Amino acid sequence: MERCRVNKVFKIFDDFVKYVLVLLVAVLSVLGIYQVIGRSLGRAPAWTEESIRFLFVWASCVGAAVGIKEHIHIGIDVLVNLLPRLGKKIAAVVVQLILCCFDVFLLRAGIMIMQKTANQPSPALRIPMSYVYMAVPVLGGLGLFYSLREIVRIIREKEDAKEAVEEATEKEADKDA
Repeated sequence: MERCRVNKVFKIFDDFVKYVLVLLVAVLSVLGIYQVIGRSLGRAPAWTEESIRFLFVWASCVGAAVGIKEHIHIGIDVLVNLLPRLGKKIAAVVVQLILCCFDVFLLRAGIMIMQKTANQPSPALRIPMSYVYMAVPVLGGLGLFYSLREIVRIIREKEDAKEAVEEATEKEADKDA
């Protein structure tokens, strides 16, 4: 019962992150169209170009975190596929632990960069550059959260083939939704 409740909270959080990503890309696209139309009319505001650049940084970082959660990053699994089931699980946990180390690095480095750029305004928007660089520790935090969740999932993975098939079917239904 408790695990079901936690899974619902995770699903709400995952959906929220995806909606934020969609919103970032939508605003980025609208501003891009506005910028193109403005250029063709000879009146493109300077703030749109900078906004597009900053939104692209944020969309890339949030998108990379979603990629970690969805397992859509490039992976080379030729050797892993040769391993027995337990070996595959161990390799998957090791990969996630390496990702956790990288995510902790992103968190720490991102926070340091934010602190150094807190008083530096952007040229056109005049917002603190730390708002832009905040995307790096957000990526680190989300990546760490998703990697730790994946480690727990791998360790708790059900051995029963029937349950594994049911889970795979549910994941496919969630992706289609």
